[in-house]
Amino acid sequence: MANYKYAIEFAILIFPLIAFLMTLPYMIVQYFKYGSIPFLRTLIVYSFVLYLITAYFMVILPLPSIDYVLQLNTPWVQLIPFRFIGDLIMESKFVISDFSTYLVALKQPVFYVNIFNIILTVPFGVYLRYYFKRKWWEVLIFTFLLSLFFEITQFTGLYGIYPRPYRLFDIDDLILNSAGGVLGYLLTPLFLFLFPSKEKVDEIAYERGKKVSFSRRCVAYLIDCFVYNFFVVIIVLVFNVKFSIELYSLFFLLYFLINVLLFDRKTIGKKIVKIMIVNQDGSRAKIYQVFARYILRYIIYFKIYDIINWSRKIQESNEIISLMSVFLCLFVFLIYLKTFFDILTKKEQYVYEVLSKTKNISIINYKNNL
Repeated sequence: MANYKYAIEFAILIFPLIAFLMTLPYMIVQYFKYGSIPFLRTLIVYSFVLYLITAYFMVILPLPSIDYVLQLNTPWVQLIPFRFIGDLIMESKFVISDFSTYLVALKQPVFYVNIFNIILTVPFGVYLRYYFKRKWWEVLIFTFLLSLFFEITQFTGLYGIYPRPYRLFDIDDLILNSAGGVLGYLLTPLFLFLFPSKEKVDEIAYERGKKVSFSRRCVAYLIDCFVYNFFVVIIVLVFNVKFSIELYSLFFLLYFLINVLLFDRKTIGKKIVKIMIVNQDGSRAKIYQVFARYILRYIIYFKIYDIINWSRKIQESNEIISLMSVFLCLFVFLIYLKTFFDILTKKEQYVYEVLSKTKNISIINYKNNL
């Protein structure tokens, strides 16, 4: 039992790293499909990932030393179905008619190890039925495949890391794990009253997705940054071109301007998370408005720093320019302060959008998805 506790603790320690690595892809998928990320859906998905990590570590941990494995002479495989029943009767001295043997049997490894093999995949069956809407026979097949993956992991000595298996490939484990998945499927209705149906979760997600959240805009921007930098790296490697900071930021602006022309008021990032730029009254935005939007953003959040740096260099010889530099610094501070409060108060439009009379809207087709 100490080994199981160790596996659970290790899974909890490693989970934050796995969660961090999957967060952006997860957000992209959710925004593409639903336009939002409801807390309950995230809790279900991430708990499912934690469960799978925990189950895997329970199968492989603790890891022995290679020298210890080299000295093993235990069997590699056990291919006799239902052998665990005979072992349970023989080793635990369990007698059906004698109630005094029941408690003794429960304390024997041959009993609780087999019970654990059933319990291990019960959550898998629950997740498959509740969230993934699988039928019982699909749950049986998927649980069998999961169990087979575990057994192959053991049989191959952790995919060749060890010179031989350090745990037994047991066909009874396949049977018990598969039974656990089906048991989880049967027990799922007992938990349904605690959670809304998946259809209800989807409905909530679509309803929230009608508004374009700040995080959704951030994901779109991160995608565009990745795409732009990918092309920059290709250009640098192929043509051996060097970009100055000024040229890099200018081409970043051109990237957005070209995108909104090619993709009808959308960038690649916005297209993926289903966002479109429109007029502030919701009508189709003019192309000059969209251009003004990105040029203003470029000047306010990028180019204005160059102006401030330039004014600082010559401010000693020109008092007017020195005063302008002070006002520009104050202007930048106020702009960022305004943006910060706009984000906190969940405003639809930021400064450059108000000036260009544009905003973002969600373009997910809710009727077809519901």
